[in-house]
Amino acid sequence: MILWFLGLTVIGLYLSFIMMKRSSLRSTLIAVFGIGVVGSLLLITLNDNAHFGMVKRTTIDEQTIYTASPNAKLPMLLKQNIGTDGKHVVYIYKTDPKKKAVHTKADIVVTNRVTTTANATASLTSKTTRWQYQNGFYGALFNHEGAGQLVAQHNQLVIPTSWSVLTTAQAKQLGKKLAAVQQPTAEQKASLAAAVKAKAAALVKADPKLAADPTALAKQAKAAVEQAMIQQAVREVQAQK
Repeated sequence: MILWFLGLTVIGLYLSFIMMKRSSLRSTLIAVFGIGVVGSLLLITLNDNAHFGMVKRTTIDEQTIYTASPNAKLPMLLKQNIGTDGKHVVYIYKTDPKKKAVHTKADIVVTNRVTTTANATASLTSKTTRWQYQNGFYGALFNHEGAGQLVAQHNQLVIPTSWSVLTTAQAKQLGKKLAAVQQPTAEQKASLAAAVKAKAAALVKADPKLAADPTALAKQAKAAVEQAMIQQAVREVQAQK
């Protein structure tokens, strides 16, 4: 609307200044249209530089998120550095286990914080502040230009303690480590069998009733040893720079 008003006042100023003869009416019109032009330009400048007619509005959105890891036994929250200084990071996750992975917004005004929880589910709470027009009049006046502009966003990612936080490079390295484990050498097989046997003995010592079902005991011991191996591999890649 204000651009239309500016255009009309410019035309009015031109016509009154060029087309009319000298008179008190001409002087009045020049003053009126001149004020209109200057006032319109001033309001446009204030809107562009100081968000005149706008207010900051904050919304809070909370959603459940899922790991982007393809391995159900190894849930993780992936992160990726943005830029060369490493000061800005985006986190990669899924909003639906069946959909593609997404990431937090890559913007200098976006901050992310990761904490852990004893709960089994992960969540993302986004506190977003944007510029919005005070009312419909200001929105129409400035044709809603700049509405929705992001001021700041804070993301709180809460993940279960069973999740790992890895960079995409570390995740690739972890994948290679785990792939190598899938084809163990004879020595590694023997070491794994010994570890499973020791774990089974420890489980029976803690709960003698487990000895009644050797098959279930062996399965539980093997799963525990494999999980320990995975966590060791995670710690190793996390230690890498």
